[in-house]
Amino acid sequence: MKITFVIFTLLLISCSSKEKKDKVDKQWNILTEKTMPTKAKLSFEETQDSLRKQLLKSKSNKNLKSSLLQELYIRDLVNQVDNKILFDLNFNLHGFDCGAPDCYSTNISFEIAAKEPIEFPDKINFELLEQGCGIENKNLTNGLFELVEVSTKYVNYYSKKQQSNLVILGEKKKLYYFPNTEPNAIKVKLLDQLFEQYDDEDPNAIVPYQSITMTTNEYENFLVK
Repeated sequence: MKITFVIFTLLLISCSSKEKKDKVDKQWNILTEKTMPTKAKLSFEETQDSLRKQLLKSKSNKNLKSSLLQELYIRDLVNQVDNKILFDLNFNLHGFDCGAPDCYSTNISFEIAAKEPIEFPDKINFELLEQGCGIENKNLTNGLFELVEVSTKYVNYYSKKQQSNLVILGEKKKLYYFPNTEPNAIKVKLLDQLFEQYDDEDPNAIVPYQSITMTTNEYENFLVK
């Protein structure tokens, strides 16, 4: 009886996985039939660019699509609910040598008023949640971000309490959270220089947290919920 139950369970899991794969394949075929010539062999970059364009078309919020939050919107890190824009940013890459998510995460969530065009307020109340391996209990704290820099291409906030910076680079499609930083230590125009001078043997080197959701180049990950 136990053996029969185990076999039945495995079959259910297998069928569920197959159904999910079939759903992904079906969506992929629909996209490719609309955007790709028959028998065309596209490079990885061309394929991902085509997928991104289709994902962008599928999004209905024109305000988010036309802002520096466009990439975060495509990847479901921001969304508008009623008259609020909600941010749910999960940072699970805590070093430059990480190709896969760490076993712990740093999640930052907050909201801003949904204005057209989008306006980033001078101050934002946020929640920071740390959980995963090495953390016995979920660590939830509140903080206040203060606006440091803003343009049509980027925004940079600093938190005195957490001594950290949150940086969103719209044009470059980057999202960073810098822990343990002094006021005015992080400037957008100096980031390239900061990364070029990075030394992994320097214990005082500034290393930002990143999100696998933002660093992945595979847009098919966002086709199925």
